Amino acid sequence: MTRAWMIGLWLLTTLPLVALLLHVRLALANRWRKERWVARILFLALALSGSAFLLSRPHENLFTGLDDAAYHHMATAFSDGRGLHETDTILERAPKSLRKYFLYRLGGRPTRDRAFQFSSLAAADTRPFFVPTLPLAASAADWLYSPNRFVPLISAIAWLLIVSSAFCAGGTLGLLAVSALALATAWPAWFLRGFYAEGAGAILVASVIGATALRPMRGVTAGAAAILLGLAVSYHPTLAVLAIPALLILALEHRDIRALPGIAIGFLLGVFPFWAITRWICQPYGDWTHWHSIKAIALAAPEHRAIMLALLVALALGLIGLSFGFSRKIRAVVKKLDRALTPWGWAGAVAAPWLLLALYSGRTGSLLRSAATATWSGIGWPALLLYLAAAAGIFLRSRPIRERVWLLVLSWSSLIFFLIQGVEVQVGLWSHRRFLPLVLAGIALFAAPLSALFDTMAQRKRAPTIVFALGLAIAGLWNLAHWPSAYSTINERGATAWTERIAQQIGTNRLVVFDYFPHSVPYAATLKHRVLGLGEAVRNDWPDVATWLIGVAQTQEVWIVSSWSATAMEQGMQLVPLFSATGVFPTVKSKSFFPATLDSKTIVNHFAHAMPLKPGDEAFQNKILDGGPIGLRGSWGRTRDDSTWTREGSGIIGPIPEKGASVELEIEAYWDAPTPDWPEQTLLVTPPWGGEPLRLTAVEQMRTLKGQLTRPANDADRAATGIYSFNVAHPYNPAEYGIRGYDSDLGVVIRRINIR
Repeated sequence: MTRAWMIGLWLLTTLPLVALLLHVRLALANRWRKERWVARILFLALALSGSAFLLSRPHENLFTGLDDAAYHHMATAFSDGRGLHETDTILERAPKSLRKYFLYRLGGRPTRDRAFQFSSLAAADTRPFFVPTLPLAASAADWLYSPNRFVPLISAIAWLLIVSSAFCAGGTLGLLAVSALALATAWPAWFLRGFYAEGAGAILVASVIGATALRPMRGVTAGAAAILLGLAVSYHPTLAVLAIPALLILALEHRDIRALPGIAIGFLLGVFPFWAITRWICQPYGDWTHWHSIKAIALAAPEHRAIMLALLVALALGLIGLSFGFSRKIRAVVKKLDRALTPWGWAGAVAAPWLLLALYSGRTGSLLRSAATATWSGIGWPALLLYLAAAAGIFLRSRPIRERVWLLVLSWSSLIFFLIQGVEVQVGLWSHRRFLPLVLAGIALFAAPLSALFDTMAQRKRAPTIVFALGLAIAGLWNLAHWPSAYSTINERGATAWTERIAQQIGTNRLVVFDYFPHSVPYAATLKHRVLGLGEAVRNDWPDVATWLIGVAQTQEVWIVSSWSATAMEQGMQLVPLFSATGVFPTVKSKSFFPATLDSKTIVNHFAHAMPLKPGDEAFQNKILDGGPIGLRGSWGRTRDDSTWTREGSGIIGPIPEKGASVELEIEAYWDAPTPDWPEQTLLVTPPWGGEPLRLTAVEQMRTLKGQLTRPANDADRAATGIYSFNVAHPYNPAEYGIRGYDSDLGVVIRRINIR
């Protein structure tokens, strides 16, 4: 069944796109015959180079961006044979009381791999975490190309359509215009190489817009366009805000009402996967297939209410348009109204939402403006002037009314997408995926009118044409020249090969537990590797996990992986080093959008074999206190500079010597004195067998404190490991000295502990 979904969605996406390519061939052939060989070569070079760029440089986001990485991992899982509904046999083997410790977040939709969520933790039944349209379609042709090349593939087809529309409208000058539009912002170059459902859906809408600019759509082609518009909603439901107006424009451009059934059937065919997935596979957005659920979904959040309002307005206008739009008299009135409104009436209607954006008060207004400000950081004045020039071309009376309606739709829709983006925390480039549909639709819309405006100008006066061409070049290259990494960087390049090598070393026969959840995710979704990751919110519950692992390690091989420094010992186990793996992957660093600079992400994993300790084994503890939870017990303070504050009762697992024997302790520590009259702190180390603690003196400089603890000869029998507890003679409360944000029972700052 999963394979059928994969092939069906792939065909439903690619075949209509091919139909659009066939649709534009006649207009393209006519322009091709009129142009010289130089123009033809430039057209081919631009079309092929853009497509090759997208296809050859897909991102490898395995650790960056929740949505992108999750879709990527889900597609990989489908390629490896995982079904839509599977029992997570890895988590199922963990005790029910511990399963929550391996979840991404507590309180939200439960998932341990950010690709599939649990229907029930008790039964470990799973279903897709997101709507799986994109991963299913992307993994269908995995024998031909990797799943992360699917979005670049359909984007390359869309690029061919948009370049063709510009070439047909303006010839060689149109190629300059469309190049400037594509490069003016980094949205296309960055996101169309990623694994974003919004990008996949937006590309389908943009393809319809680009193809419509060349020739009116009729018959089978109109049906194919309708399928793509419906399928855009199946890729991501927010695309309904653009897909429904596009569908109405497509329908009303026909003079024959008899074309409506075919267009409607095509749209419903495209939307059907979304309905079927929600009905039978997963419901991450709620069960919208029942009327009583739609109200609850619509009122759940501000962005949901905004989308529902936009759809209701579109539906009302659509019903009015379809009721009267095929009347010759009404069409004549519309044409007269269009002539009366062009250009200033249309310009005012297009500008109105931006005035509303500036004046809207309250929390909603703040969200809109914060999102607009973040978006503006990725545009700038050169690109804005370029868009205004393109809008001026649309406002010419020679351009079809369809383009002015489209511009109006995009302008008002921007408020919806700003609201969706505004409710999210801005954490870099990938946060701006919400605005991508408007950017792509805008480029597809602007390509032909800007090219035609440029071509018309060139036929009249030479000097203004040169100035205009120079302006296009500056607008297109401004952001690229300032922030090239946002255009060209392959995010996390090499991560796929790196994780594949690690996966081979991990194998499929042993249990592998990561102490840092995000680093476990690339290995978890396929269910081939027995990998679990400790949730970030439950790090203090690591001792419960360690207790379980003691029993597991008695009967099977267990590896423990730390994303901090390696630890030598856990409760009842010596952690024998196996290997360490370090991956350094390029990324783009940005607070909002621009400025964006080249950076890198470093992933360090230390793999160790958890070997149960037997009587007589020589054991030791060696731990750097840089934030890792392995080997620690009790409450510890804040970590800074690879060192951690002790608190009253902080503990560490260490070896217990034979009766009458001793352990030696070496502790690298210092005392962060709050005042000059408190120059030292006395650290008290209590061994697992109790008795008098070891007293060590810490001063303001980092020093190695050494001491010895002897186990009494008449001590009771004990396990091979125990907890060494830390206290101090006088606990330190930073709040008493005006320092906020720290615990009230601090001791000393420790960098390393060695117990032998």
